[in-house]
Amino acid sequence: AVNGQNAAKDAARSFIYIPNGTYNLGETCLTNISGHNISIIGESQDGVIIKNKPVSEAINTTATLMNTGTNNYIQDITIKNEFDYYAAVGDGGDGRAVCLWDKGANTTCKNVTLLSYQDTYYTNNPDGKYYWENSEIHGTVDFICGEGTLFVESSKLVVEKRKADGTGGCTITAPSSKAGNTYGYVFNNCTIENYAANYNLGRAWNNEPRCAYLNTIVND
Repeated sequence: AVNGQNAAKDAARSFIYIPNGTYNLGETCLTNISGHNISIIGESQDGVIIKNKPVSEAINTTATLMNTGTNNYIQDITIKNEFDYYAAVGDGGDGRAVCLWDKGANTTCKNVTLLSYQDTYYTNNPDGKYYWENSEIHGTVDFICGEGTLFVESSKLVVEKRKADGTGGCTITAPSSKAGNTYGYVFNNCTIENYAANYNLGRAWNNEPRCAYLNTIVND
């Protein structure tokens, strides 16, 4: 209903308030926030859990939520993708399962937790701008990946075990900044909490990737 109400980019801001509880989307993926100027605000970051469980892995079909709107705002919510990651990698496969696929622009997230393993947060607009604050993103491989300009302030990046037995290495970011993007991914005043055997801060994906960590603490 709100997507339709806010179909125009100059629509007045609409607010959706979500009380504490677990909202299970089952196997449903790509629940789309297509409207503009929408604020989705939970009662508490740990108390509001929106989750799904895809039947198969992929970067472009598994997302719990997909944002294609402009100037959207998310606060005090946990988004969880429950795809069976360790079973997939144990069988030699991949475990790409996205929590938030952000194809929008000017997205702001505050007090948001993303729980998955591979490709947890996917920024997918070369000209998009994304701002995160006081949030927590978990993952193993490329768990913050994609295009656009991303600024993450005072947040926690949690590197989970690559395999169930604790072996294997992880990669936090895989930026794919387009040519001419000055900043790419920037993390400021953040904390990296590591549970993997080893990890790296990022890898080049495509185009002219950029990634910088400022004033960031590593807890190994």
